[in-house]
Amino acid sequence: MAIGTDAAVEFFGTQDDLDSTSALVASAGFSIATDLVTWTNDDDAPAAAITVELTMNVAAADNSGVNLFFRALDVEGTNDDSVPELEYPHTFVGFFPVLNGITTIQRSTKRVVLPNYKTSSVWEVYIQNLTKQQIDAGWTVFVTPITIGPHA
Repeated sequence: MAIGTDAAVEFFGTQDDLDSTSALVASAGFSIATDLVTWTNDDDAPAAAITVELTMNVAAADNSGVNLFFRALDVEGTNDDSVPELEYPHTFVGFFPVLNGITTIQRSTKRVVLPNYKTSSVWEVYIQNLTKQQIDAGWTVFVTPITIGPHA
């Protein structure tokens, strides 16, 4: 079946690699602000495809992965939300599983609804390591904005 004119279809923006020479993330730890560059939702997209890419020297535990959190910047003027921590992890974006028994590069992708708070929302991105192993330096997050519009 062909998609009809004016039917709702998805449009994908340019994928952004947020890598900024990320440091290792200890088991049960959070990444730090300088691990990734901030991401601005320039197009005010309502959704995104997010990919977490990482490696570990020791294989991850069964059914483990990383939690991804966003921290809103410039929410009220230049005031930012709090940095994520165990007691207050912040804006949860999703759980990204990893395969057990694998120590080579791994990628986990999912579509998420973006928690926009204003036009051109600016986010810091953090991971919480739930693999029960150290995540090697050099991990990254890719963000591809997604919107819906009429098919031509």
